[in-house]
Amino acid sequence: MIARRRTIQVLASLRLFEGFDPVDLTDMTVTMRTRRHRAAEVIFHQGGPGDALHVIGGGMVKLVLPSPSGDEAILATLRRQAFFGELALLDWRPQSTTAVALEPTEIIIVPRPASMELIGAHACAREVLLAVLASELRRLTGWVEALHFLDVPGRVADVLVALSNEHGRRLSPVGGVPPGAVRIDGRLTQGDLAGMVNSSRQSVN
Repeated sequence: MIARRRTIQVLASLRLFEGFDPVDLTDMTVTMRTRRHRAAEVIFHQGGPGDALHVIGGGMVKLVLPSPSGDEAILATLRRQAFFGELALLDWRPQSTTAVALEPTEIIIVPRPASMELIGAHACAREVLLAVLASELRRLTGWVEALHFLDVPGRVADVLVALSNEHGRRLSPVGGVPPGAVRIDGRLTQGDLAGMVNSSRQSVN
């Protein structure tokens, strides 16, 4: 019961479920399940079934394009209250990316039937979903632009600015901390950063 109540609280905090009646959210949780993943554990693989919407209840997730050699291109890093897997959900095709937990992470899984019922019955949910898809398209357009027109230092700077905007915490200017300094929370490694800018670890270093 406690876990179910927490799931309802997480869902109620999402833009996707804004304006929902608490009774409707409670009914929806009957079909949902929660999974906990260790750091570096795969949540789903590219090519896997796109049969659910995934909501981050806590932790951090990266969406990557893996290569046969073991390298990966990181398309996005997501934190609590974000959702992913919506593209495969909408076009009924396999997952286009691999999702990996960057730290201990809790995922709320909303099966396709419940997700499609949500999208079909609530105009506000459709609007939020379309806005998220448009935002992702704009972000990926910017990523392609950076790959083509910026050198490695420029791409690293571009990614760090984006991460500070998405996940950063402004620090108090005390004890030698410069004004405007931002701390980027999360367990991103040098290899993760290299995957974000399509370069080698050595170049990023």
